[in-house]
Amino acid sequence: MKERARLYSNCRVKTMNPLVLQAEAFLVYGEMIEAVGKNEEVRRHSLAGEAEKIDLEGRRVIPGIIDSHLHFSAWSESKRAVDLSECRSIPEVVEKLSERVSTLPPDAWVRGMHFDHSRFAENRLPDRSDLDAVKNPVLLTRVCYHAHCANSRALEMAGIPGMKDLPGGIQRDGAGNPTGVVLESGANMLFDAFRKGSAGGDDPLEGLSGCMREMASYGVTSINTTSAKHLGIDESFGPYQELERRGELLQRVTIHFNDLLPFGISSFLGSDSIRLGGLKLFADGGFCARTAAMSFDYKGMPGYRGDLNYDPAAFSAIVLEAQAQGVQVAVHAIGDRAIDMVLDAFEAAIASHPRLWLRHRIIHCYIVRPEQAKRMASLRVIGDIQPVFLADEIDIAEAGIPEEVLPISYAWRSLQESGVLIAGSSDCPAALPNPWLGIDAAVNRVRSKERTPVGGWFPEQKLTLDETIALFTRNPAVSLGMGDMTGTIEAGKFADFVVLEDDPWSMPAEDLSKTRVAATFRGGECIFGKI
Repeated sequence: MKERARLYSNCRVKTMNPLVLQAEAFLVYGEMIEAVGKNEEVRRHSLAGEAEKIDLEGRRVIPGIIDSHLHFSAWSESKRAVDLSECRSIPEVVEKLSERVSTLPPDAWVRGMHFDHSRFAENRLPDRSDLDAVKNPVLLTRVCYHAHCANSRALEMAGIPGMKDLPGGIQRDGAGNPTGVVLESGANMLFDAFRKGSAGGDDPLEGLSGCMREMASYGVTSINTTSAKHLGIDESFGPYQELERRGELLQRVTIHFNDLLPFGISSFLGSDSIRLGGLKLFADGGFCARTAAMSFDYKGMPGYRGDLNYDPAAFSAIVLEAQAQGVQVAVHAIGDRAIDMVLDAFEAAIASHPRLWLRHRIIHCYIVRPEQAKRMASLRVIGDIQPVFLADEIDIAEAGIPEEVLPISYAWRSLQESGVLIAGSSDCPAALPNPWLGIDAAVNRVRSKERTPVGGWFPEQKLTLDETIALFTRNPAVSLGMGDMTGTIEAGKFADFVVLEDDPWSMPAEDLSKTRVAATFRGGECIFGKI
């Protein structure tokens, strides 16, 4: 097929290229950007004469948005679950589940997701005594994905009752019986039983395809999806390869797995559409579930500081092996004690096998002490943050984190000013995938619904709009080893860009989450909307 040129003019381009931040026009040839600049400059390009001319009539254009950390297959799966996000009590949860059961055969599993028990009147997780009111097997997952709840029927189908050596995450009562609450490890047993019992249902590729269309509607052109096998979340290349064969792979996909791949494969092997990211590890648990490893006692829990998921020596050995193989390690680490362990491992591995092209990542970075931030910068470790979490977790943070630690919590500007490259993401389905919610949270730092406190929560940690757009475009491209191919609008990169219906730089900051996308392009092809 003959490549064709398109000249987009009369637009306000925020290129996110620090050398030329603003432009009025750009020229696309096939998949690539050929020229960027003022209208007259681009029109003088040798390809401009025969190019299709597209007048964007003053619209704002930004680079394609990149979600640097999410669980795409799990999000697709969650679309079929009962949405419990609006429930405010355990009886409401049971009622919602019972409504779904009325449409199902007696042995069918009932999956519920997105609940936040901190908003329940009971302020606790549902256990099997609550969920046994539903006769079908029930498996619930908290919005953070670090806590799960099951009824007796589900526990039995997973083979958990009577097991001698239960994983530590399976909570037990005074008599040693499982309560139905699972924190972190052990959830995979429930998920194995759930997937076995749910086989033969809807085509998972249809779900993935629908999720890609939704992401395109937000302006997302690349994603980094990761496995979390101990939480029942798995990824593989196969489904994305099949979507590409069908012509339905809308985003560029980078995948991180929980194990090193064989044959000495190093990071970023693949095509510009589907590629290996690296190794995803979990240094600690979740903040809302109080399993993240802190250097201080949780508020109201004397002597309790959360848990590390690894012996530090064993963790360091895994990271060393990955570094030797040339594999990027992306580590879930929320608490500062977990970050200490991660940085020790990174430092030792980098010293043993220096690789300037390979940069490791810490996912979440909830609580980072100032000296840790400087250490991250010196090791060129990237911080992957999810601003959208702050908008839903201010109350949880204030309830669980000692007052003297709050100023270094979700401290994005401090990280950035310490020299750490920070990249933005959603962690969907732990949060909604719409990146404009995260952009709003990074700029405003207020509760999502109440829009409080006025002026923002620790407002000195706010990011500017330019910094925040970089957080979701240029920076994650570097984080994913794609900085030479996408993330900015400049000649020589893929034509991944978004034409906006609204201009974030002209609208009130409190309305950023309402930003509308007119059209999304990946590699020069329109994957959403029209212009």
